[in-house]
Amino acid sequence: MSDLTLAAEFPDLGRAGWMKRVEAVLKGASFEEKLVRSTADGIRLEPLYGQQAGPRAQRPRQAPWTLFQRVDHPDAVRANDIALDDLANGATGLVLVTREAATARGFGIDKARLARVLQGVHLHAIALKIEGGASLALADLIAAQPIDPERLDVSFALTGPAEAAELARLGYAGPYMEADGRTWHEAGATEAEELGATLATAVATLRALKGLNDVHLSRAVSVTLAATQDMFATLAKFRAMRLMWRRVLQAAGLPDAPLKLHAETSWRMMATRDPHTNILRATSAVFGAGLGGADSITVLPFSLAQGLPNAFSRRVARNVQTVLAEESNLWRVADPASGAGFIETYTHSLCEKAWRIFQNAEAGDWPAPRADSSASLPVIGTTAYPLKAEYAPETEALS
Repeated sequence: MSDLTLAAEFPDLGRAGWMKRVEAVLKGASFEEKLVRSTADGIRLEPLYGQQAGPRAQRPRQAPWTLFQRVDHPDAVRANDIALDDLANGATGLVLVTREAATARGFGIDKARLARVLQGVHLHAIALKIEGGASLALADLIAAQPIDPERLDVSFALTGPAEAAELARLGYAGPYMEADGRTWHEAGATEAEELGATLATAVATLRALKGLNDVHLSRAVSVTLAATQDMFATLAKFRAMRLMWRRVLQAAGLPDAPLKLHAETSWRMMATRDPHTNILRATSAVFGAGLGGADSITVLPFSLAQGLPNAFSRRVARNVQTVLAEESNLWRVADPASGAGFIETYTHSLCEKAWRIFQNAEAGDWPAPRADSSASLPVIGTTAYPLKAEYAPETEALS
């Protein structure tokens, strides 16, 4: 930006000049104590950074991320109605959550009724993501239709390499299996721990899929990470995962292929008191994941902790993404944080710490799950100043 006429009208202070001005404001107080903080991973963050060059970590396509909505209603007919409504009102993909999925949150569809759940859904026109055991059921459903598997956007969640090899033979381009960071995040993992453990899982999955050819193998694994209300940490975390995956492919001698990187707003950050504040947290999380290069995002409806979300909660979840993607146009700039000293430093530090955690996990020393330390923290407007009269959100009725 230094070649702009506007920029040329301002003096180039440099770090020393800025520090002199900061010290004048601090009036003898310690810069380190007042303005520098450390993250849970021990990453030092300060308020002053210059422009820095770094590798790009953008989405592979210059297009809006996929707006996913969960399909988790236990009644197949109602689940179908909800899915069609979501797709008619802004969603561009469906996450099919089965009852046995770790992310079912007490609900979930019956995979035996998958055909009814997807009745009337044009599978070739949307993205699909499986959570739970419906991958083969979905493949069977597709096989009964005049659809070319190679042209579909499907993220499977298989558990066996033989099944993945069969889907590759049928023409599916992948991903066939998933490395999921949400389980680590919900166990209290830091950003670097979530990244390192997820990367180790992804690499272990690659080894299990060694029967695939290199082209299929490089696209065989997708990654899902939690997006939190800390938008800058989320932004740096998603950038870091792309950069580390690129390094893994290089080290494995595999062809460069974009990682299918999915975001879901953090279940760990969801407040049960005054749940409408979850909408603000989800907005910050989508902001960070969207700018961080997520290919697709799922927003957990703000009332999910109270029960199965109703039409209003689902509409709000859709609109959080729609506003940021279509009105704020967050997708239009490829890797917008590239060159920003704060984010480049944060991303690089996360990569370094996560890579060490990954190497430790490779040696058998995985991060130790622990209770969520954030659970006891006061939340402004929720626990610090609770409402005198709380209004519980309405939820979907279950027969």
